[in-house]
Amino acid sequence: MEAAQPILVALFAITVMGSVGVDLTIDRVWVVFRRPRTLVVGLFLNHLAVPLLALGIARVCQLNEAVTVGFILCASAPGGPVGAMFTQRAKGNVAFAASLIVVMTALNTVTTPLLMGWLIDTEIGDAGASHVWPVMKTILLYLLSPLLFGMLLRYHRPQAAGIAFRWLKRTNNVIFAVFFVGMVATQWGVVGEMGSDMGVTPFVAMLVLAACCAVSGFLVAGKQRDLRVALALNTTMRNVALSLLLADIWFTNQQTIMTVMIYGLGMILVALPTTLMLRRGGVVSSSS
Repeated sequence: MEAAQPILVALFAITVMGSVGVDLTIDRVWVVFRRPRTLVVGLFLNHLAVPLLALGIARVCQLNEAVTVGFILCASAPGGPVGAMFTQRAKGNVAFAASLIVVMTALNTVTTPLLMGWLIDTEIGDAGASHVWPVMKTILLYLLSPLLFGMLLRYHRPQAAGIAFRWLKRTNNVIFAVFFVGMVATQWGVVGEMGSDMGVTPFVAMLVLAACCAVSGFLVAGKQRDLRVALALNTTMRNVALSLLLADIWFTNQQTIMTVMIYGLGMILVALPTTLMLRRGGVVSSSS
């Protein structure tokens, strides 16, 4: 599994961002810029407030170094592609959600390595203080390139893009399932070590952060309900593909990688009931 791990992580990141790209049009990307106030508030919340909150939670919970790195890495990588799907099911503004994902992913190229260098004490890989450019190149290669390629395919060959979207979605689901099962099977001792060292504290910390993301996104987005729903769910869903990629390439500690995977499951556990509550709230408000 350890030999195949970097390949699976890279393929997962590429297929996830490729599937986002082939589902986007230029018009949908520009939607976010028509809501400048919500955009600025959303970017400030996701790229600064959430990472700082994660750092505070990690210190209060006294998480160990490897777990803290994975925890803050997830917090520093917004723009989870699944956020648009949850937004649609909760009857939020899907176009705003999709374009917000693209903008946050592009900003991650700069903000994620800068935040990681600022918020954590450990060096990133062997790069030390010069980590920013190598991490930027990693994000450009594995995330932004497939995203832009997918958008170009959608623009020039929309029918082919539709076929590619279906296959890419299936592929990244299979890759993640294989990777998760393989990691649990081969690295179960890592989870046991985390549990024996800190009990349920890391898992509670992840759920608390995800819940705070959902609540804060809903509260700061203004009065328009569909935008509040979109920001709540897209603040909750972090970019696990990016987090896994950076954890595998630049940190390599199995506890850090496992923390990212567990956080990915934790944020979904928070997003599912949040989506149901927001959906019911939308039905009630529309029928009243």
